[in-house]
Amino acid sequence: MRLRFPALALLTTFALSAVAHADTPSAPKWELFDEEDGVKMFRRDVPGSSIVALRGEAFIAAPITRVASVLIDRPRSTEWIDRLVKTKVLEQLSETESINWNHIKTPTPLKDRDFVFKSVLTTDPAKKQVLFSYYSVTHKLAPVTDDYVRGSFKSGKFELTMGTRSNKDGTKTKGTIVVAEVVVDPAGSVPTFIVNMVQKSWPHKTMTALRKQVAKPDIKDDPRVITRLTNEHFFD
Repeated sequence: MRLRFPALALLTTFALSAVAHADTPSAPKWELFDEEDGVKMFRRDVPGSSIVALRGEAFIAAPITRVASVLIDRPRSTEWIDRLVKTKVLEQLSETESINWNHIKTPTPLKDRDFVFKSVLTTDPAKKQVLFSYYSVTHKLAPVTDDYVRGSFKSGKFELTMGTRSNKDGTKTKGTIVVAEVVVDPAGSVPTFIVNMVQKSWPHKTMTALRKQVAKPDIKDDPRVITRLTNEHFFD
């Protein structure tokens, strides 16, 4: 079974989500700065950088197969990824790794941004978890143009975990716990304080858009996702 992993990205006004690195003991702790619509929003400093890392945590009332199917649906990613104009795969490295390119629209008078990044998909059946991660790379097939400023994904991830929500009426809802993280440098002449201010809304916008996308009546589970997770005993 071949599960082609397309160009994932979650975008803010100046940026999109990027590649995941595991926390280290010396890494600054995540600080909760807001919570809205069941979305917890965190920030933390990045050693050696003035750009902050952001994290969103939310429960999505849809099975992990549906959420994962939306994340790998590259043709429809412009429907919910903020300011994504165009995306394409530059090279498919394996069934679960690819090099991708995204074009991001930014407000006038700023130049649009583009990103070249590697995407990686991994699964952990023991934890009932699917992980999407990505980070910037260089590639010979990446478009070269003066029309865009090339940004850099420093780190980021989408972590999907099968879970259950306890409701106020005592009932329970099965679904997916989603954790999204991002550290991204849009590059160019945008002041850092503006980048951090604008990106502050990224966790809430991302989770809200993802919830709406998985709830569309024409969104279906990708058979490749169902086959892979079934073969890995996610539903035992």
